[in-house]
Amino acid sequence: MNLANFRELGGLKNKEGRQVKHNRLLRSGEVFQINETSRDVLKQHDLNKIIDLRGEHEITTRPDDELDAVSYHWIDIMKEVHDNGSMEDLMDVSDLTLVSNHMKKLYTNLILNEGAQQGYREYFDELLKTESGSVLFHCFAGKDRTGIAAALTLEFLDVPRETIYEDYLKTNIQRQKPNEIFLKEAAERGMTEGQLAGIKVAMEVEKDYLDHAYQLIDENFGGIEGYGKEVLRLSPSDYRLLKELYLD
Repeated sequence: MNLANFRELGGLKNKEGRQVKHNRLLRSGEVFQINETSRDVLKQHDLNKIIDLRGEHEITTRPDDELDAVSYHWIDIMKEVHDNGSMEDLMDVSDLTLVSNHMKKLYTNLILNEGAQQGYREYFDELLKTESGSVLFHCFAGKDRTGIAAALTLEFLDVPRETIYEDYLKTNIQRQKPNEIFLKEAAERGMTEGQLAGIKVAMEVEKDYLDHAYQLIDENFGGIEGYGKEVLRLSPSDYRLLKELYLD
């Protein structure tokens, strides 16, 4: 299977002991030139809708594969962010502290940038409209834009934060092989050891990044409920519907 960083959120338990339904919520990296094994796995998960959170350059150069009977929705989460923390921006950064700061700045934008807020609002609109089959949401690596989407979704399904962090950090295991290939290709293009170390940091997730996102939510919106109401404009009936659609 060459669909990187793929997993379903089904089976995760919320605080009341209810489970996230299987074959409803999937997350991954880009759906570009995926092999037959990956296609078969997506069929087994009853894929109905893809939500692509990447930018215009990404979808132009590496467009998602067209899949039978699957609707495609593009939401450019970083459309209003000009220094968007893309891998190209980090190619010349060999100071690991700078890379880490760059990643935290990316998460600041994911929470506070108006374009990103609008994007996540659209993302939840799509979830609330999907009555059957599974939704696959993804970005390039399936770790930051997708990581925040997954964390927010699980928050509103009342999944414990400990479980949310576990899912978030799984990226470092699941991206291990794709990252090794990426780094090997970067080394062949003449990247220095310092640059490769910086890229490795940028290709992984850290608990600190998600901590930073939650801290911003607490400081600016008084917590996740305030963020849901003020930014995502989710109503009590939206929360009820979300749980009805995605929890057993």
